[in-house]
Amino acid sequence: MLNTSNRHHPITSFLHSLRWRVQLWHALILGVVIAALCLLAYRLAAEDRAERIDRELENFERSFMRRVWEKATNSRPDTPPSTENIRQLMSQLTNATDLPHFMRGLFDPNATDTVYLCYWDHEGTMLFRSANAPAHLERPTRQEIDTRGKRRSHGLTRELIRRGPRGFSGIVGRDINADVADLRTLALQITGLGAGLWLFGLLGGWWLSGRAIRPIEEISRTASRITNGNVSERIDIQDTDNELGRLSHVLNDTFDRLESAIQQQRQFTADASHELRTPLTVILSETSRGLKRDRTADEYRDILANTRDAAERMRSLVESLLVLARQDGTSVALHSEPCDLTTIVRDAEKLLRPLADERQIGLSLQLSEVTLPGDARSLSMLVVNLVSNAIHHQDPGGSVSIGLRRSGTNAVLEVTDTGRGISPDHLPHLFDRFYRVDPARAAAGGHSGLGLAIAKAIVDNHGGTIEVQSEPSKGSTFRVSLPLVA
Repeated sequence: MLNTSNRHHPITSFLHSLRWRVQLWHALILGVVIAALCLLAYRLAAEDRAERIDRELENFERSFMRRVWEKATNSRPDTPPSTENIRQLMSQLTNATDLPHFMRGLFDPNATDTVYLCYWDHEGTMLFRSANAPAHLERPTRQEIDTRGKRRSHGLTRELIRRGPRGFSGIVGRDINADVADLRTLALQITGLGAGLWLFGLLGGWWLSGRAIRPIEEISRTASRITNGNVSERIDIQDTDNELGRLSHVLNDTFDRLESAIQQQRQFTADASHELRTPLTVILSETSRGLKRDRTADEYRDILANTRDAAERMRSLVESLLVLARQDGTSVALHSEPCDLTTIVRDAEKLLRPLADERQIGLSLQLSEVTLPGDARSLSMLVVNLVSNAIHHQDPGGSVSIGLRRSGTNAVLEVTDTGRGISPDHLPHLFDRFYRVDPARAAAGGHSGLGLAIAKAIVDNHGGTIEVQSEPSKGSTFRVSLPLVA
């Protein structure tokens, strides 16, 4: 046997839940977007902080060199200082007496959090090294010197390599511990903000998905109740402006048709059972009567005749039911072929002429040549049912007129009689199964009440329409309109 124990397992139900699937995808996409935005924000902040540090170092170095240059040119303002003069001035920088306040950290070994400087001449001889410079500081390589504006980092220090005139080179840098700490704090803030936005987005997505899924759940519950037999249930439509609202309308219409079909089927079954009960009762009662005691030949002949009449009625009813069931389940388009409707009407008139003569009913034809796609056998049954119905439902001396003509893209068949007519109360139910305008008279004539229902089923299968116009004591007209093109 197959193991079905995990059919309703919580994990399986979770994975098959549409709402949870939507929520997981929403969480994944939202998380990726927020993470990308947070990383972008952190990177922009880090780059901005690095640019500000570099500008600070450049400005500090320019200010320092400007001071040195001004001292070197004090004695001879119109003459650029020589290399020896610059070397001598830098070697004499041992205190911050003549320097601005923000440069005094250069001569304080404990000022490790301030800017430091170091310079070399073209021969690699150190000209100046600030007291707060780190111990690992080394002269930059030739490649680094040749790359103007070169930046480098040593652990938690940021340095710029500077190149001056006459082959001078230098390094300006400072400790960036505080900046890194600020960036860590910023990263935590951005992460917290991103996590908050993600959680808020999840809650909003859960709420929105719940609102979106609620109509589907309502549809599912309604369909389940209908499946359990409550065919009168309908979907409660509150919002009709979206796709689910329109779907609910379609499903409600479908449920209406389903309920109507079920009710019709129940009524059909009940009516068929009722109609079959009478001939079966006659057969059983007659056979029981014949078996009770010995009878004369005439009595047995009378019993057999009654049994035969009941059997004939039951056979006629069963055949009509089979025809109706076949029409209900038939798509004429699957076996459609060109049919000469004019010939079909003439053959039906020849078939029913003896019946009309027997009942003293006149038959007249007014036919045009009409050919249309359809099933010839069904169309012949349609014409025979309508004409025989007109013959049976009028008194001797009446007449039946059969007309066939073209009207636009349709063929129109009209069967008109001069009978008793039909009351307006009966017209809406005339094509219902087993419906009889005069039950007593129809039963006496052996009619099952399925002829017009069969006619309507045939017309519907051919994509046409059937209607009736009638006035009491003036007769009736049945009008069938069938398309000339499939």
